[in-house]
Amino acid sequence: MQHDWDALLWNQSAALVSLLDEIDDEALDAPSLCDGWAVRDVIGHMLVGHTTPMPQMLRLVLAYRGNIPKGSFEKSKERAASLTADELRQNWREVSEGHIRKGISRLVPRKEGFLDHFVHEQDIRRPLDLPAPSDAARLLPALDATVSVNGPMFAPAKRVKGVRLEATDVDWQHGVGPVVRGPGEALVMAAAGRSAALADLEGDGVPTLSS
Repeated sequence: MQHDWDALLWNQSAALVSLLDEIDDEALDAPSLCDGWAVRDVIGHMLVGHTTPMPQMLRLVLAYRGNIPKGSFEKSKERAASLTADELRQNWREVSEGHIRKGISRLVPRKEGFLDHFVHEQDIRRPLDLPAPSDAARLLPALDATVSVNGPMFAPAKRVKGVRLEATDVDWQHGVGPVVRGPGEALVMAAAGRSAALADLEGDGVPTLSS
């Protein structure tokens, strides 16, 4: 299936705007699905990626001696802490509505960017017990991206190699091997390395995916 990844990236960014408007200020300080990250830190992470000019990003990489995970963790939390709840919402709204892609985000393929933002939305929704997206217009592209994105920093396709994925809420299947069956969102999140999603899946392939 062919997808307009640019449109999907910005539609997904707008979905995050809506989510931030939906939750209250207190929820921004609640833990996200990412270990050690509050909800606001997840947004801070995306803001850093979308708005930090490349020369500044390169200086940060040098300052952290190439330790990108550590730099991302600290700078994302620093950015989030510097903003009030309303400023955080407004900053992300400006990225979404202005289609801002500076620095590192310009190097990320749009398909990978869409999937990254889809996953981060669920990193927020799941701990807050908010329902996952159920519309095929987002789930099908997210599933297709999951089995084809294999980048150096984000490689869900590698994680699902050797199993057959079967979505139970949309018409989608992929792969050969032991079956992993469940909601599309849970398949995406498990492939992205979020172990919390494994409880929503069944089949002989779940142990393979969890390992």
